Amino acid sequence: MAAYDLNIDLIEFVDGYSEIISTLIEEIYGKDGLDWYSWFCCESEYGQRDWSKTDSYKMDDNGNMVIEHKAGEARFGAHDENGNPICYSMESLWQYLEANHLKK
Repeated sequence: MAAYDLNIDLIEFVDGYSEIISTLIEEIYGKDGLDWYSWFCCESEYGQRDWSKTDSYKMDDNGNMVIEHKAGEARFGAHDENGNPICYSMESLWQYLEANHLKK
């Protein structure tokens, strides 16, 4: 609250750092890699989000939305084609980006 009382805008203070990090991530891992990084930070809450609090949905073969997982089931926010969790920690995010998005 002290910073607020002094009219210090901390969002403005860190915006420059965020832009630098995003530029570097995109340069190393490309646009898709930056999208995964952004998803991890924002949607996955740096791997701390509890995905089991809500239902998750998918499209069935007829184009209808159906429940894939009911609330209360332990699960991760992202998984590979074999159902293995990905990008659930800083280390797993880095491993995923290195294996799948590293620009050569």
